[in-house]
Amino acid sequence: MIKNMLIICLVVIMFFVMMLKIANAIPKTYHVKSPSTLLETEVVTELTAKIRYPLTAAERDEIERVVMAEAGAEPYIGQMAVAQCILNACEQEDKRPLEIVRSFGYTAARPEPSDEVKKAVAKVFDDGETATDRKILYFYAPALCQSLWHESQTYVCTIGGHRFFEEAAK
Repeated sequence: MIKNMLIICLVVIMFFVMMLKIANAIPKTYHVKSPSTLLETEVVTELTAKIRYPLTAAERDEIERVVMAEAGAEPYIGQMAVAQCILNACEQEDKRPLEIVRSFGYTAARPEPSDEVKKAVAKVFDDGETATDRKILYFYAPALCQSLWHESQTYVCTIGGHRFFEEAAK
């Protein structure tokens, strides 16, 4: 009798545990204002709500193309570092990525991004991963040009063919 009751209790507990897991697997829905147009409201899932810096489709495409042009031939961590420079500038300047790309003078080339570049941009903007804990904003490729201005900033690291910098203390 006790054995049967224990089995029934275990079955009931397992049923509730499974129901809880199923309920937690369904994303909750939030209504948020779109950052690109404050007049539109879009539905996003709980997963989207945890994105570090939400991008519109046009912004994501532009950033991926810029990172491809600037660092497509660099190692993955270098691609992340270039994306991180754009993200840090967006957060520091309180401007959207398209404004940052124009005002910071990124290359005009916009090649089709590789899957690796798309992953690097997603890791930085969506997941909040970074190539360095420092607030890098600037970079250049010494093999392609010389830049006394960049060198006047605070040097952080070299990744592949790029030197990365924080803003110099004022």
